[in-house]
Amino acid sequence: MSSIRTPPGFKAKLNYLLFERFDASEREMRKFHFGTQMGFLGGMCFCVLESVIGNIPVLRHFGLTGIIYAFILLLIFFFIKKVQYLILTKELGLLAIVFYFTYHTGGLLTCGGIILVGIVPVLVSLSFKNYRQIIPVFSTYFLSVIYLAFADKSLPGKDLIPSDWNLILFAATLLACTFVFFIFALLAQRIYTNLEHREAERQKEISDAKTRLYTNITHEFRTPLTVILGLADSAKSNGQQNIPAKMDTIIKNGKNLLQLVDQMLDLSKLESGRMSVNKISANIIPFLKYVFQLQEFYAEAKNISMRFSSESQSYEIEFDPEKLASIVSNLLSNAIKFTPDDGQINMKVYRSDEHMCIEIVDNGIGIPPEKQQTIFDRFYQVDDESTRKQGGAGIGLAITRELVELLEGTIELRSHTDIGTAFTVKLPYTPAPEIAVAQINTDCEIDVDADIDTDRLLQNASPDHQRLLIIEDNPDVVGYLRACYQNHFSILAAKEGKEGFQRAVEEIPDIIISDVMMPEMDGFELCRKLKDDYRTSHIPIILLTAKADIPSRIEGLETGADAYIVKPFNQRELLVRMQKLLELRRKLFRRYSTDKTRELSTDPILQKEDQFIQKIDETIRNNLGDEFFNIQVLCSEMAMSKSQLYRKFKALTNQSAAKHIRTMRMEKAKDLLQSTSMNITEVGYEVGMKSVSAFSQVFKEEYGQSPSDFVHRMPDNH
Repeated sequence: MSSIRTPPGFKAKLNYLLFERFDASEREMRKFHFGTQMGFLGGMCFCVLESVIGNIPVLRHFGLTGIIYAFILLLIFFFIKKVQYLILTKELGLLAIVFYFTYHTGGLLTCGGIILVGIVPVLVSLSFKNYRQIIPVFSTYFLSVIYLAFADKSLPGKDLIPSDWNLILFAATLLACTFVFFIFALLAQRIYTNLEHREAERQKEISDAKTRLYTNITHEFRTPLTVILGLADSAKSNGQQNIPAKMDTIIKNGKNLLQLVDQMLDLSKLESGRMSVNKISANIIPFLKYVFQLQEFYAEAKNISMRFSSESQSYEIEFDPEKLASIVSNLLSNAIKFTPDDGQINMKVYRSDEHMCIEIVDNGIGIPPEKQQTIFDRFYQVDDESTRKQGGAGIGLAITRELVELLEGTIELRSHTDIGTAFTVKLPYTPAPEIAVAQINTDCEIDVDADIDTDRLLQNASPDHQRLLIIEDNPDVVGYLRACYQNHFSILAAKEGKEGFQRAVEEIPDIIISDVMMPEMDGFELCRKLKDDYRTSHIPIILLTAKADIPSRIEGLETGADAYIVKPFNQRELLVRMQKLLELRRKLFRRYSTDKTRELSTDPILQKEDQFIQKIDETIRNNLGDEFFNIQVLCSEMAMSKSQLYRKFKALTNQSAAKHIRTMRMEKAKDLLQSTSMNITEVGYEVGMKSVSAFSQVFKEEYGQSPSDFVHRMPDNH
């Protein structure tokens, strides 16, 4: 928000220091307290004057004590932010002073009316509007009077105030209290009048806001609806003439309507407190560059120069990417909208003390000083020709401020008409916790021979270590995706389509995210090649791109992409989409670990994988009797490396290829023992295991009994 300027002049400065720097309700309370404090100070001075005239020392002590107490309270008044607690302290302290001097002047009838001064705190406490604060003041005075009445005969100092002066002082105190009551009534009336006036203004603001809502919303809905209906009618009347251009315009206006509805839903969530904060720990700079670059496309249409700068290229902090993207996008969009053609917009990121600062400066039309206080109000627009020409419902900046406040930050505005505007967002700087993220060494050779421990393989390939390949030519987008998902996946990256294809074939990742518009090989061709290659055909592919038109979506899905997501994307939505794709793929491939028949599927997604599994099974069956047949030979037959085969086969069956070879050997051995008269040694030779002891050990591990025990328990041997 814009800074409030302190008016010149001593009186104005004092008024600002005492009252104007606070909100309306606190300001009224402070004015009331200051008035009662001045009255209390005047009353104490009057007591000192009476003591001098009547030569009554105890009355002078009472007055001086009250004056000192009043000055201490006034000193605190300058620094305390919530004056209500100071008022409560003041009233209880004044009651203590009244009780002390009433006690030491002989009680209720000989105190010269000092006890009547205690009625004033009780009266003032009514301004609290809170019984928890009113009752202590009233109870203190009530119990003090009762105690003084019952203990009257034993109280000291009954002659400290002469009897002839006692009546005069009592009458004077009574008159002074009556005057205080009158002043209090006037102040209370003024407060209630101000409250009524403020409530009337609030109701008027609500009415004005509703009027702005109806005016702006109906205007913003009417314009695109008019375009949509007009073009639809034109398409119906004029047949096929200019249909693509008309459809593009209809889609554009439909998206504008959808954006407006989304903004209103966001406001509703913010109002109801249903919008939560979901922070990640990452380097914020690549993310901000990514959001900034998404807006450059809109700036190009007006030939606006956009520049991003940062004091450091790495700020590892906690932030909510979804909320921050909305804040920065709204401010950049607003800057682009109100900056003239060939203008300039600068975005600067820096750290200031314990804040992360994002400053967006343009050389646009600026905002008049008298409008800067209301620019963040909902449905408010600076009502002049230039702003009205640009359109908008006046929701964006309201959402921006509320999102900033949700993130416990502040937003400041500096603007000069016809010079430009600067918005500065300050968010808490919370360093990211130093948590080690498990990474998988992609260059290591995986040993998958027949003797490897299966449990260790399954552990190494657990979901915590699933591999995500990002194919994107923009390093800032890669950095942002890495920051978002480094705690969920082991991340690989490629700069363009050709490199991405090679890495996918070499590494066999669990899932791929690819851009569409890339040099040499675009995302569509990449997706088509990966799906046609039996080594990578099983991998889920998500196309992530700024090409949001329907033909591009259809083309992407036709090439075999499993999902097509438009930038800017929602970080959590993309994560859930990846997790669901992997879960769905696991369910589809469960047939390979449970279905032993493995008939060729009619599902296009599974046909290529069925062919791959059938080729592996056929190769293994043809070489079961070869004792030298192992995983290396199978890899050679399949034209795949050990790591490629392991990852592909593991993704389909959730077991290693080496384990699968051993299982098929033991299944063949079991069948031979059941259906032929071969002895154990002969069966071992038949399945490529010349060592009887090794064959017996593997058979027992597979079926829980040795071959000889298995033969003896067959029905024919009983």
